[in-house]
Order: sequence, then structure tokens, then C-alpha cells
Amino acid sequence: MYIAGSFHTVRCSVCGGGKEWIDNDPHYWSSPPTWGICRNDLRRRADVGDYIFFVLPKAAKHSQSIFGYLKVQEKITHTTAYARGKLKSKRMSNKIPNGNIIVDASGRYNRFDAGAHQHMFDRIKDEYVIGEVANSRLLTADEIEALAPDFVSMLQRVFNSLGTTPIDLISRYGQTLSPAQIQAVLEWVNG
Repeated sequence: MYIAGSFHTVRCSVCGGGKEWIDNDPHYWSSPPTWGICRNDLRRRADVGDYIFFVLPKAAKHSQSIFGYLKVQEKITHTTAYARGKLKSKRMSNKIPNGNIIVDASGRYNRFDAGAHQHMFDRIKDEYVIGEVANSRLLTADEIEALAPDFVSMLQRVFNSLGTTPIDLISRYGQTLSPAQIQAVLEWVNG
């Protein structure tokens, strides 16, 4: 579980900067869900079968809570992802929201990332996560707002901690969950 600092809204029809920003990673805008740019350190540690829970930042358009999750089905490189026809919609180009495959057809840094991650390209390009469609989900704005009031208390129960804010409980580095904790979070998210 980690706080996805660049993700600000789940409303695909909204565009612009700041609280109106539609982020491209994790990428739920076409199927299957994928995770390929943000937190390459966490992607490197993720294994097939792991669940990743994405949390909105404090300054997001919606209340701070889990906004999506995915179960890792496969890990490949960005070059392999670019070559897969079923992931064509995930390629970066001139669109909003953009794709999250950071390489171009030659395996080089994709110019449509506009330099945002160029300094980290060598660390990012080797880790691309594909989620299981049946065990991954992007929540709606209404679902996020309904869950948000109980988010901190759920984290306190799951982590057996007295922290009072999501950053206290999750930390900047993310939080690794046990199988029982994963099940508890899934039950909370899915009712």
C-alpha cells in the first residue's frame, strides 16, 4: 500500500493541473490495469500474486482513501509491454490520460513523457506490472467518498497502530501487508 502522490482524480473526463490532474499511473483507463512508472522501488519488490493498494494524496480532488488496487498477474519490461498488441492503448502518445509505457518503439525514452521521468528512465524501464482484471479495481468518486470517513480507523485496525493520519500509518515508503491484512483491506473496500 502506498500514497500515489501524483494521482488526484478518478474522473477521466476531468483535465488540467493540480487537483484536477488525471494521472496515468496506475493506469486503469483501459484494460488490463497496469502500473509502470510511479514507485519503481515498490514495483521491483512486488511479486506475482501480490496486491497493491493505491491511496490518494492529501491534496487530491477526492477525500484521502484507497482509490484502487490491483493483483499482480505478471511483471515484464516496458519494451515487452510496448510490443504486446493487447497493451497498445497503454503506450504513451499525445492523449489524456496518457499511457504508462515509458518506452518508444525502439525501446528508448518516450518523448510523450515530456521529460517528467527521464532522469529515472533506466530504473523505470525494467519493471512493468500487469494486474489481474478480475482482482483489480478503480473505485468511483462516490465509493471513495463513502469509504473515506472510516479510512484512518481501518488503517489503525489493520496495522494495529495509533497513528492519526494516513502518512503516519502508511509512511512515505509504503506499507507491506500480510495475507490477513490484505484480506481485511479487501473486505473493507468491497463491503
